[in-house]
Amino acid sequence: MLTAPYSAASPKSVSSAVNKAVPKFPVSVVALRAEAYSSDIKNVIISVTIKHSNAERTYSVPLECFHDIVVDLQRLNALAETKSSVEKR
Repeated sequence: MLTAPYSAASPKSVSSAVNKAVPKFPVSVVALRAEAYSSDIKNVIISVTIKHSNAERTYSVPLECFHDIVVDLQRLNALAETKSSVEKR
C-alpha cells in the first residue's frame, strides 16, 4: 500500500473520498524512482511522476510491498510464458 508521508488532506476528507464509488482506471506512470530508505529502514521513499502532470509525488512504501510486487511480477511472467507456449501450438 502506498502511503503519502506528508499529506495536507485531513483524515475526514480522506475517509469521505474513500467511501465514494470511484471507477478504477490505470494512471500512466512516466517516472518511478527510489529516493532513500526511511530512518528506520522499514520503508523506501519513492517519487512518482504521472503522464499529463509535471508534479512529482513522494511516497513512503513498506519493504513488504516490494516483496509482494516481485512475487506478482513472477506470477505474471509465468502466466505470460504459459499463454505464449499455448499460442505457439
